Amino acid sequence: MSASRVMFVARHYWPLCAGRHEAAAATFELTQRLASWGMQVEVVTPRHGNTWPTEITLGDVKVHRVAAAPRGDWSTQRYVRHLGHWLAERMPGLDAIVCDQLREESRAVATAVQSGTPDAAGVRATVGVAMCGGWGEDSDETWCQNTRSGRRVLQSCGGLDAVVTDHAKTDRYLVSHGVPAEKLRRRPVGFHRPVMVTNEQRMNARRSLRGINLDLTTDNDSRVLLWCGPMAGPASSESGVGALVQSARFLAARDQELRIWMLGDGQLRDWVHAELRAEGVRSVVAIPGSFSDMTEIWRSVDAVVLNEDSQLRFTFPASLAAGLPVIVADHPAAREYLQTQFDASILDSLAWYEPAKPSTLRKAFRSVWGDLEMAKQHAFELARDLSRRHPLEPELTFWQSILRPNQPLPNPKAS
Repeated sequence: MSASRVMFVARHYWPLCAGRHEAAAATFELTQRLASWGMQVEVVTPRHGNTWPTEITLGDVKVHRVAAAPRGDWSTQRYVRHLGHWLAERMPGLDAIVCDQLREESRAVATAVQSGTPDAAGVRATVGVAMCGGWGEDSDETWCQNTRSGRRVLQSCGGLDAVVTDHAKTDRYLVSHGVPAEKLRRRPVGFHRPVMVTNEQRMNARRSLRGINLDLTTDNDSRVLLWCGPMAGPASSESGVGALVQSARFLAARDQELRIWMLGDGQLRDWVHAELRAEGVRSVVAIPGSFSDMTEIWRSVDAVVLNEDSQLRFTFPASLAAGLPVIVADHPAAREYLQTQFDASILDSLAWYEPAKPSTLRKAFRSVWGDLEMAKQHAFELARDLSRRHPLEPELTFWQSILRPNQPLPNPKAS
């Protein structure tokens, strides 16, 4: 039997992933994983630059860039119509179309799948799916509530075969806004088995990153603290990156071997650079931009700061899976994410700080840095426990049941 043929629809995909568009990073990882499981995966996304090629291949995933990225309400509606026609033309070769967020593109997916001719039992050959994810201010639920297109997007769910959700709160919101409960499917969380990073692997990864960007230069004794997310929000400590900028001088004074990597792009990037220079710590802080492949980053860093709702889509779960100590801001979304997805013991295993009190960030840092090797060992044991409690196999079964119920897939590759 042939492999499942799936088209993912995404507003952002590559190359601006981790550090700029968390949803893109999560979609990139998911599509690569599904391809490794034997599916024929393609992605359709707009071009965000005039020089970007219209088609590329990343691993086993073919990417189509069908039009210029929309920049306003009028161009967005035009793009949605064009996307719907483009998908409809390619439906005969597809088993499923998946929109990675419940946004305007999901309307194009609904329009395309509804244009297909059902069989005698009323079943369409191509399945239409939208993912309603994210947490807190970054959630698709919040987007639907705060935008003019939100109501039309919710109405389009009636034309889809399934809406994939992360937790019960989203389910209740969707049902209360007219989405049939039988269309909602809860996605399980899967973690690969962690692999201990040797010192040689760490040094090789750091040398490789230094070759990419001299800002990422480290010594053998350097200990790296990572922040990764969109550099957006207020130009103050109230933003996630701003909180770390405000504390950078105090953290660097405590550990002469400390290096801070702030991965990301956005409107605050110039402000971050200016503030770090003014504080006299620009030499120990790297701001190298966004990364599409985080493999060498995870191997190189020693701990991670998480203080933005958007980081819950990719950076937070990836940090847990990598077995890295986590310093996390006590935001409602972070608490909800952990309480909903995992055992309560995980909350106690992280170093929490109060966002309104910058000094508590420095205190949380000291709690990790005071015995970093012990903190890293504890984080690795946590990652191993997560892989046992939340293995990848249920996630494979879940996607198989949605995208092509009658098509068996091979077991996931060992990781």
